[in-house]
Amino acid sequence: MANKGFDADSFRNRLRRQHTPCCIPPRRGRRQPARFHRGYYRCCHQVENFFGRIKKYRRISTRYEKLAATFLAFVQFAAILDWLSHRV
Repeated sequence: MANKGFDADSFRNRLRRQHTPCCIPPRRGRRQPARFHRGYYRCCHQVENFFGRIKKYRRISTRYEKLAATFLAFVQFAAILDWLSHRV
């Protein structure tokens, strides 16, 4: 999955040669729009929005933690807080 900035025939051909499925939406001005799965792209967008929401915690956005385990624990804690706040 990638954004519209990666919509190039050379990049798509390279992915095809590697037998890698791609989900890249076409640019607006493209003459022959490439196909992509909107559902997969929508899920990717939701994940990006989630990380944007948890970056409001300064500890995550600046990565103060030195140990990966401690950083992961705080990301999990922020995910729980985000889930509780959006759980209506």
